[in-house]
This record gives sequence, structure tokens and C-alpha cells, in this order.
Amino acid sequence: MEATVIDLQRVGGEAELLAYDLDGIVEKAYFITTAPVRGFERIVKGKNPVFAVNAVMRICGICHAAHGIASAEAIEDAMGVSPPANGRYLRETIGLLNKIQSHLMHLVMIIPDLIPEPERMKYIVATLNILNKINDVLTKIGGSPTHPPYLVIGGVSRVPDEKTLVNLLEELDKLIEEYIVLRRSFKTSISSSDIYGQLRFKKHKPKYLASHMFYGDKYSIRIDKIRVVRYEDIHEDLPSKARENTSMIALYDGQIVETGPRARLNKYYDYSDDSLWGLQEARLIEIELFLKRTRELLEKVEVGESGHSKVLVYRSGKGTGVFEAPRGTLIHTVELDDNGRISKYKIIVPTMFNIPLIEQAAQGFPSKHVDIVPRIYDPCIPCSTHIIRLDSR
Repeated sequence: MEATVIDLQRVGGEAELLAYDLDGIVEKAYFITTAPVRGFERIVKGKNPVFAVNAVMRICGICHAAHGIASAEAIEDAMGVSPPANGRYLRETIGLLNKIQSHLMHLVMIIPDLIPEPERMKYIVATLNILNKINDVLTKIGGSPTHPPYLVIGGVSRVPDEKTLVNLLEELDKLIEEYIVLRRSFKTSISSSDIYGQLRFKKHKPKYLASHMFYGDKYSIRIDKIRVVRYEDIHEDLPSKARENTSMIALYDGQIVETGPRARLNKYYDYSDDSLWGLQEARLIEIELFLKRTRELLEKVEVGESGHSKVLVYRSGKGTGVFEAPRGTLIHTVELDDNGRISKYKIIVPTMFNIPLIEQAAQGFPSKHVDIVPRIYDPCIPCSTHIIRLDSR
């Protein structure tokens, strides 16, 4: 077998795919993350929890709000704080808009694989146009299109006024119609694509992990069944090149599981497409569902009512926050000392679950186009980077 190292492009972060080829088909593959360690779990240690929410959002420029929500949920669990109704509605809305952002950006990344020029640019521009409108909606609700500052412990710090809410509902109606037109046109244009055919043909049916369709629920999964191991612990005879991996791996009940759009739809929406294309189809379905859910939530917001708890009591405690991030189930756990400062923090991200699935799905795929396999899984590499290796010096 011939080994090839593919420098992956159009993915979230730095990674390579070590693929072993036999007669044009991948026999074995290793997904190698090469991003430097971020160290956010150490950065927040000893800090005020308010700082932690803002800090962990900076883990990623893509799933920013997802980390902020999971962090706030964990800290509220430790403090015994519960957001008011407006805070819950608007926080979920911020999370949904973040997922839509991510799914649209991912669509832009895979359009070049599926649609030739000159039609390609038409779809990229149309997708970016919808993304810009989503960014505007998130700015009005969360205070910024990324790392939304209105997301705080206890809920959200600002509630939109009546005029803003009316305008947002009208904008969402238009966005839903615009997106449906784009999705139908996109699916027609890719129907004759060779890569689309390969993704449809390749079946890959893993076990799934999801906690909620729209938000997150720590009680619908067993946190105690999640185990984080080193990358080399799931492989035998690991090539030296693959030992450069900087990510940890998460297992559920000792098994490799897929988390993300397909897992959510499989569990909560009666969706069962087990082809590799089924991953992308799930994202396309979720965008429409999330837009409609966002509109539904904004209709529930009570103008003039508070969006956050007024009092935070700093105390010792332990807490867990679970949120369905764009790529799947995201878990933050925190421990607070007697002064209410963070003594321990841990983050388990969706890509830590999905890395082994990327490698399994690449097996049997045509070597010529195998770089599409990691891209269709949409890994978020900065989030998953947890290891730094030091030499003996």
C-alpha cells in the first residue's frame, strides 16, 4: 500500500489525512490534527466565572456561542441560578443562529467539490448573502455576529424592543423563503456531480449521540459514560506520522459514536440516511428547522421583561452544561471553590467523538477524492486540540 499525506483544505483548522492507497481505494486512514494547543481549561482556572464565559467563547470563531452557552449552563448549575423565560428563549435563539452560521459556512466550503465553474460562484454568493443576514439577526439579539456579548451567566443581558422584534420576525419570514429556494436549486445542481454520487453510494452507519434537537439536555445522555482517551489508545500499530496528533478522543459507553446534525435528526426527527451525503443533507434540513424554531422563540419573548437573573451568589459547587453545538454534543463541566472562583474546568467537544468516524468513513472511498470525507464531517480542530508533547529536555 502507498501512503499519502493530504494537507486538508477548507476545514475548520489545521489537519492532515494520512491515507493508505491500494488500487485507487483507501484501505486505511488517519486523521491528524496539527493545531497548537489552546489551553483554555487552564486559562480560566482561578478566574471569576463571568470571565470564563467570555474566555471560552474565544476557543473558536465558528462555534463561539455554543461554547458560551455550555459554559453559562455549567456555571449556573454550579451556582444554583436559573435564567428567566426571556433569557431561555433568547439564549436558545443565539445558539440556533450560531448553528445556522456554521452550517452555511460549511456549505460554502463544500460547494467547490460539487458544483463546477461558473455556476459555483452563484451558489457561494447566494449562501454568503443569507449568512450575512443571519449575522445581522444575531447582532440584534446577541450584540455581535460572533462571541455575542449579551450572552451572560443568568440568561442574556439585553432584550430586544418591540420594533426590533417585529422587524426580526419579518426578516426571518423572508430568510426562510430565500433559503428554501437556495436549497432546492442547490440539490438540483449537484445531482450530476461525480463526488455527490460517491458520497451517496458510500454507506456508513455508526451509533449516534445527541441530547436535544435544538438546545441541549444533560439528563438525556449519561455524562458518566463519556470517557476521554488519547488518540493512540484507539489504534493499534499507529504510524509515527499519526502520533503527531494533538487531539484527544471521546468515547460513549466505551464505543465510537457520531454526534452532530445526522445524530440529532436520527434521534428526534425520524431521519435515517446512512450515506456520507446524509451528513450534509442533515445540515440542509437543520437550517430550515432552526430558522423556523428561531421565529417561534422570538414570538414568545415578552417586551419589557428581564432577560437575566439579577443576583449571582458566588459559592462553591459543581456544574455541567450540555449544548448541541453545530457539530454535535458539547459538554462543559466546572468546579467552583469557596470563593466562587473556578478550581477545575473541562471541555469535551463534538469533534473528539467524530475523529474516529472520519477515519472509518474514509476506508473504501476513492483515493482521488478522499479529502471530501473529513470535509463532509466538518471537524472543528481548534476546539478539539488538547495535547502538547514535550521532549525529554
